[in-house]
Amino acid sequence: MKKTRSSKNEVIKVEIPKYLAERFRKYVAEKYGFRKGALSKAIIDLIERELDLQSSSNLNIDNIVGLGNLSDYKWEGEDLVEALRKRINVSN
Repeated sequence: MKKTRSSKNEVIKVEIPKYLAERFRKYVAEKYGFRKGALSKAIIDLIERELDLQSSSNLNIDNIVGLGNLSDYKWEGEDLVEALRKRINVSN
């Protein structure tokens, strides 16, 4: 009996440059390993992360740390999370 994909999933076929595909496969292998579905998981994570940037209510720790590392903000002991949220004008 043939396995069928869940109706909750959709296949999206795209073409990307070969050099980029090779670099992405290397990235996936290093971060996610060689397990079945690792490439799909990596793409799902990247898409979700990118879409979350559009939503101010989904500020997560990775975004906060990344912002802090890229920012010229000088921390002076105040609540860093709140300071960084104010810096990018995010409200809860």
